[in-house]
Amino acid sequence: MSSVSTGSVEFRNARVLDGTGGPVFTAHVLVDGDRIERVGDEPAGADRVIDLDGAYLAPGFVDMHAHSELRLMTKPAAEEKLTQGITTEVLGQDGVSVAPVPDELKTEWEKRIQSLDGTIDRHWPWNSVSEYLDELDEAAPAVNAAHYAPHGNLRSHISGFEDRELATAEIAELQERLDQAIDGGAFGMSTGMIYPPSSYGRDPELEALAETLATRDSFMISHVWNETDHVVESIDRYLGICRRGGCHAHVSHLKVGGRRNWGRSADVLDLFDDAVDAGQRVSFDQYPYTAGSTMLTALLPPWARRRETSDILERLRRADVRERLAEDISSPGDWENLARAAGTWDNILITRTASGDYQGNTIEEIATERNLDPIDTLCELLVEENLDVTMADFVMAEEDIERFLADDRGTFCTDGIFGGKPHPRAVGTFGRILERYVRERDVLSPSLMARKAAGHPADILGLADRGYVKEGYVADLVAFDLDAVSENATYEDPIQYTDGFDYVLVGGAIAVEDGATTDVRNGEILRSTDEWDGRSRPSLDRSSDE
Repeated sequence: MSSVSTGSVEFRNARVLDGTGGPVFTAHVLVDGDRIERVGDEPAGADRVIDLDGAYLAPGFVDMHAHSELRLMTKPAAEEKLTQGITTEVLGQDGVSVAPVPDELKTEWEKRIQSLDGTIDRHWPWNSVSEYLDELDEAAPAVNAAHYAPHGNLRSHISGFEDRELATAEIAELQERLDQAIDGGAFGMSTGMIYPPSSYGRDPELEALAETLATRDSFMISHVWNETDHVVESIDRYLGICRRGGCHAHVSHLKVGGRRNWGRSADVLDLFDDAVDAGQRVSFDQYPYTAGSTMLTALLPPWARRRETSDILERLRRADVRERLAEDISSPGDWENLARAAGTWDNILITRTASGDYQGNTIEEIATERNLDPIDTLCELLVEENLDVTMADFVMAEEDIERFLADDRGTFCTDGIFGGKPHPRAVGTFGRILERYVRERDVLSPSLMARKAAGHPADILGLADRGYVKEGYVADLVAFDLDAVSENATYEDPIQYTDGFDYVLVGGAIAVEDGATTDVRNGEILRSTDEWDGRSRPSLDRSSDE
């Protein structure tokens, strides 16, 4: 690996994308220690000078929806993220994660989230968000990390994995637990309205939690109830909950799934326009691919995923359950029917199994090989693999992806789920945005890309000295040659790192040099109230007026 400068570094002749969305400008940028010391027209001099010769210099990118809670412990070098310019990952997504967890449900939670977040070689030693962040800090990851409080984890302290309405006193306890999680370092609360037990939350419960978030000027992040046939209604419902509760609304991995719904991105953005006009703060994140990716159990209707893992497995073994599954999946309904949205079983690609079998095959291919019906194949696979299977589901259209990419309320995410042959978004998202949608298709400008990748996320999270190329700010930086950026990851061969990112700095230390990681691990575990310098998130909007 290349040597790493331990003194000051000056990037000369940089085309600066400062994170505000304003015009590109040429400058010399001096980094001393962990801070940007100077952004100026004249060279300042430094221990090391790097001439970018007109390449872009931008704030380090923020992955606003990541699933690296345990991966950063087992693979703290984070090469797949650094090589696409990511310097900060945001964890605790979809209402289901690793913390907080009650002792009596820790084993069940370890099983529940292994497909999303992986495993470590020991029983989780933490319970609270603060304890988890301490453990992550011990791993010394190469990137910064922030964490949300997952609604399902909070709820499990009160009602386990039961699908029931909470009593008034229980909702009050849930609000108190959310407050404790934010005090422990969480930046907001995520919900996963298709993932038990977060999916068991009723609107009054969620509205009460939105009120708690509002007292901290914080925000709710949601994987909404339906991203296919009822996507517009689901987002409208979510915006209403946050509006009545008084908190900022952020939509996770915004998409429109299912051919019959393609084009409805315009309706979604109309909802956002109306919300903003009414004084509500709204934002979202997205990844730039026509396939989503999640646990294979997400293909099951809600009734089939109730209670604990053992209950689900027993259910899937029964012939009468499989008959009901076939009927429900083939029929319209108000639940998130991803199999129906995909259209054919050839559009459901297995990305990972616990055994390693069938990775890279579609459900249709596996069914043909086994001489089984696709529903029986789905159930058999889940039973054999103890539910530990992930998939990519091809359900989206380029038209909707591009419409969302062009909207300045958005941010970007990988939503990366690792293991097996993962969706290429885990490795290639930010390179793909630059290569395909900035350079080739001109869907968004380099300035808007940097705004959405760094400045806007920092404003949302309330990071007062990050996300921008400004004097005094933390030196999380990325230098790239736009003409050379290439997303190399594919569905067939996903673990191929992105080209074109020449330098990446994390806290002033060079983590990528000449496109290769340096083994420097200088990431910081970010904690909400420390970053906010108080119990409430600062109200930040540092976008350009131009």
